[in-house]
Amino acid sequence: MFLPTYRRAALLPRALASLRTQTMTNWVCELHNDDPTDPFPSDLLRELDDARITLVTHERNLGPIATFNLFYQPTTEPFCALLEDDNSWEPAFLERMLAALSAYPDATLAWCNQRIAREDHAGNILLTTETVNPPSNEPAQLIKWGDFRQVMGARHANGAMLLRSRAGQSFPTPVIPFGCVEAFRERMFPHPLVYVPEALATFTVTQASARRDDHGNWGAALVLLAASYLKHAALEDASLTQLCDHFRQQSPPMTNELLAASFLCIENRPLRRHMTWRDWIRFLLQLLRHPIIWRRTLRARTLHPDWWSLLDHQTGARFGCAVPPTPSP
Repeated sequence: MFLPTYRRAALLPRALASLRTQTMTNWVCELHNDDPTDPFPSDLLRELDDARITLVTHERNLGPIATFNLFYQPTTEPFCALLEDDNSWEPAFLERMLAALSAYPDATLAWCNQRIAREDHAGNILLTTETVNPPSNEPAQLIKWGDFRQVMGARHANGAMLLRSRAGQSFPTPVIPFGCVEAFRERMFPHPLVYVPEALATFTVTQASARRDDHGNWGAALVLLAASYLKHAALEDASLTQLCDHFRQQSPPMTNELLAASFLCIENRPLRRHMTWRDWIRFLLQLLRHPIIWRRTLRARTLHPDWWSLLDHQTGARFGCAVPPTPSP
């Protein structure tokens, strides 16, 4: 178990309480404190006095990407999970996730649906009736690679998954916008994945989050995700039409990112035939309103070669394309 924390004195006790009340009790946890000046995690563990939890205080602040990358290194444990300090698990989380991976022994990863909680301005956590995906009592199911939601996003969630350990496996990412880590890393996971529709975890929308990144890098990451997907998917015209319709219906529409992706790879030019004049006008207006951001976005392959190298290689692997191996970032 890996629990990263950074200045979350109000929320960390909730996360640890949800871990310590698991019905599956045979676990060990590394609590990683990414603020070496913060004594709260140490004081809290001293109070809990739980031998299963070990504190690792970083010598310096690593930041969210480097801290999360520590989790995705090889381990001798058969399974591992990441519990973010602002989230929590239902008591049966580990038990049900283990059952799901046992039912699909070749799967690398299982994740579950999540309830949504929100932090108000006073720091209170309010549980809503919302869930990330529609609630369902269906059994665990295999999710194949290639869903349109994976063009610029991810199906799985960091804090609601159980990862099967395999010798030598490692899934570190470059230093990317934190909000894109799940999408980048999902390109690296062998598919299919296992999805459990039951809401066994809680995702908390907090007032402060590492996911709030600058717009330029965020846009560049989304366009690189889309460009690498389109390049290796080699979609037929009917599928390209469906893809454009899917992102046109998002709120706000995401056709600007698709059009930008068509300029990053020559293989993606056929996408343009499926854009409407309204899509083009929206795209051109954004170029005029935010020229610096979009200039950076359209040069994303040059500005972020390590991002592109990882996505190009790993997306090709997901689609079964033969691509030259690249060194780990």
